[in-house]
Amino acid sequence: MSAIDLPSLALILAALARGGAHVHVRDTDGLDALAHALTALGAMVERAEAWRIQGRGMGGWREPGRVLDLGPRPGAVPLLAGALAAHDVTAVLAAESVSLAGLRPALERVGARLTLRRADLLPGAITGTPWPLPALHEGLGAAEGMGLLLAGLNSPGRTGVTMLPEMEPALDLLRRFGAGVHVEDGNAWVTGYPDLTGPDDPIHA
Repeated sequence: MSAIDLPSLALILAALARGGAHVHVRDTDGLDALAHALTALGAMVERAEAWRIQGRGMGGWREPGRVLDLGPRPGAVPLLAGALAAHDVTAVLAAESVSLAGLRPALERVGARLTLRRADLLPGAITGTPWPLPALHEGLGAAEGMGLLLAGLNSPGRTGVTMLPEMEPALDLLRRFGAGVHVEDGNAWVTGYPDLTGPDDPIHA
């Protein structure tokens, strides 16, 4: 699970941001599942010619009242798990045959608590922390690293991950929403608590 799911990242960022965003995507397979999950977290999501998302603002996600089943969109799992790790909510994630084994140590380092099946398979519960800990997370794949950067957006100080070339489009997407992103000494860093806002121009992911 190393490739970054850019359409899912765009929707998640829009749900974290203040104000509205329009997202045009080509790969819509299974994206309805993520949209339902973001709705359960408090965002307003509509699908017309483009996805229209009204976000809750940084740190504004609410505790969902149902299972967040991402089965048709497994690429969204590490991204949503990372964002949830830095929110004071408990959420049950589901996705067929997806394991969080590679991501669990980093999420727990942030301060989240995970209750998972054998081999760290989903479905399982993630309880985010109200006091996320910033850190440099090394040795993660691109998707897992991006999940930790999403956690870093709602954490104090700076959070970093090992920079990989395939992360460039995702980092550009973070910048479009107003995140402070810096690449130095082979690591990608985000500065916590940015005022994320939906871009004026539509996003194509």
